[in-house]
Amino acid sequence: MKPLKLFIVDDEPPAVERMTSLLADMPDVEIVGCESRSDRVLERCVELAPDAILLDIEMPGLDGMQLATRIHDLKSPPQIIFVTAYEDYAVDAFGLEAVDYLVKPVRPGRLQQALKRLQPESAYLESAHLAARIGDRLIRLPLQSVRVLVASDKCVIAHSLDGQSLLDGSLKQIEEQYPGHFVRVHRNALVSRSHIRSVYRNSDGIERVEIEGTDVQPEISRRNRGELKRWLKQS
Repeated sequence: MKPLKLFIVDDEPPAVERMTSLLADMPDVEIVGCESRSDRVLERCVELAPDAILLDIEMPGLDGMQLATRIHDLKSPPQIIFVTAYEDYAVDAFGLEAVDYLVKPVRPGRLQQALKRLQPESAYLESAHLAARIGDRLIRLPLQSVRVLVASDKCVIAHSLDGQSLLDGSLKQIEEQYPGHFVRVHRNALVSRSHIRSVYRNSDGIERVEIEGTDVQPEISRRNRGELKRWLKQS
């Protein structure tokens, strides 16, 4: 397996030193660069082609949130893990499709957990299961088989390669547990990113998304339309 190429962006040298020290003890990781100036981040992303960027939020000039928006517009954008001393930005961070959100001082175990989420094909996701119900049976539903999740009343209906099943909890909880795996197309629907076939408008003028492996084609809300189409163009 190729090592993960990581790019550290933080304007505080002690924070960079600590992150570098933590990563030095982790296998299959390569630090390809560090940067303290926000105005150089995009240029260096293109130059270094990292798999992921460990991005501070509060920095002089462009802050981490503004940088994340511009990073997403790159031809081959790295995945983003925010690393910050403040918890207040978490909701906005996941709205920017961050893989994870780490609060300083970062614990080694928490950093390892975040790094496992960087590769959709990693063992972390390949072995992940959701607790689901079919009738009176409780089953382990492989995450990789799930194509669409639809909120209905007080539960979530999972449409997978094995049919339909029910999940407890909410779409938001699943979205936060597996950031980057699903994309929200409507307030009541998540779809598997890697199985999107197309976006189209039906005869009633409603935009829908076609998903490989299922006939379920959720409606795309106006709120989520722009982000979904932008992601498709970059894929």
